[in-house]
Amino acid sequence: MRKKFLTATFLLAAFAFATNNLRGDEIFDEPKEFHEELLSRSTSENWWDGQPLMATGHGVAPKDADVNLRMKELARPVAMADAKRNLMEKIGNVRITAEKTLDEKEIEYVIDNFATIVSKNYDDHGIYTIVLQISMYGEENSLASVIFQPVEKKDFRKPKKDDKNKPKGNYTGLIIDCGDAELSPILAPEIRDEKESLYAYDNLERKKVLERGIVEYSAKSSGDGWFFGNTALAKSNSRAGDNPLVIKISELSNDGTCPVISGDDAEKILAENELTHFLDDGAVVFQSNRIRGMRM
Repeated sequence: MRKKFLTATFLLAAFAFATNNLRGDEIFDEPKEFHEELLSRSTSENWWDGQPLMATGHGVAPKDADVNLRMKELARPVAMADAKRNLMEKIGNVRITAEKTLDEKEIEYVIDNFATIVSKNYDDHGIYTIVLQISMYGEENSLASVIFQPVEKKDFRKPKKDDKNKPKGNYTGLIIDCGDAELSPILAPEIRDEKESLYAYDNLERKKVLERGIVEYSAKSSGDGWFFGNTALAKSNSRAGDNPLVIKISELSNDGTCPVISGDDAEKILAENELTHFLDDGAVVFQSNRIRGMRM
């Protein structure tokens, strides 16, 4: 596994942003309906779907705060501290590789500089609730912008010339079908054959990786096909496009993060990519019946 690009140099700010300096921290409450909708979204643990990470914090004022406005002012920093603690936990659960996550200082830097308050509410029971958000992807103010440092781009390896299996040149993307193997999402996965990597971060343009990541994770339905990410949906709605090349894995890596395919399938992918460049565009989907232990 190539990891050199993952050793990010974190230049910690000369001063930490105070709690009240987080973006979006104006003194007003959001409409109740909007606030409740964000609360429902903040419970998701599926960071790999590309949506912003959200965390909720709750706070109440000390019992001796007998004036309503004062109670609100005192409850607010408690809720903020709770939200930041919960967001730290969520970011800490985002794996870069099977072994690497951000450490505590790196997470604090990300939250202090990139986290945004998207909703605040003080209810009739004296409970102050704050929802914090940080983007997974984006050229600025995102986890990806910190994790994926610039590296020297490597060309995809050249496919072997084989007159028996000429490329069709009409594929819009690639779906790696992991079947019933238990797939563990990471931010920096690879596709490998028996010998070496054929698709990884250092094969891609950093700007494209920051926009949407290296791969899309998709849940493959084994039933009637209503789950998000089943093969039918992936062919029409996902980044793999409406005519993807579908390749079944030989196995997963021992840590469950990276698909391993046969040498023949690797050559097929590389040959097709020379014509339509779907790998260059990051039009790659990892699909499985089980993602991080959850049966889909």
